[in-house]
Amino acid sequence: MKIATRTATKTQVEIVAVNGGWTTIRAIGQVQTLKVRNGELTGHTEITKATPVTAELVIAKARATARVKMDINERKNGKVDPLYLPQYTAYAIQLADGTKKRSIDKGDGVALTLRKLTLDAVYATASSATGISQVGLRDRFAHLNPGMQRMNLGNMIRKALKESANA
Repeated sequence: MKIATRTATKTQVEIVAVNGGWTTIRAIGQVQTLKVRNGELTGHTEITKATPVTAELVIAKARATARVKMDINERKNGKVDPLYLPQYTAYAIQLADGTKKRSIDKGDGVALTLRKLTLDAVYATASSATGISQVGLRDRFAHLNPGMQRMNLGNMIRKALKESANA
């Protein structure tokens, strides 16, 4: 809130707006506004209401915004929230080194087939299904991370299967 002193009445007023050479003011605590020339006001000050910062507020804010890392087996117990992603299924696979890999896919036949394959094998499968060379596919998706590459290749395989079924 901006406050100024009006020279004509020697009273403090609240500045509502400034437009060109005119200022809209009102008496402090009042609703009615009045337009005056900028020269009629002196002693402009900005009044801010500072919120006192206490240790309790800082700690509460830190707790509210803190991210908690959960165990892989604890998070949703391998299930997808049906309201968030109803068309997808989550699964966990044990890799050769003993670690678990959690992922999510459509759960259809293409997804079940691609789960077991390496990225190179997915490229080979997509190449045979679409008729596009592996080099062409790799060039097309080189800028993507491996998960995005698998997703796009899977979608291309689904499209090719749908087109072959419709033909």
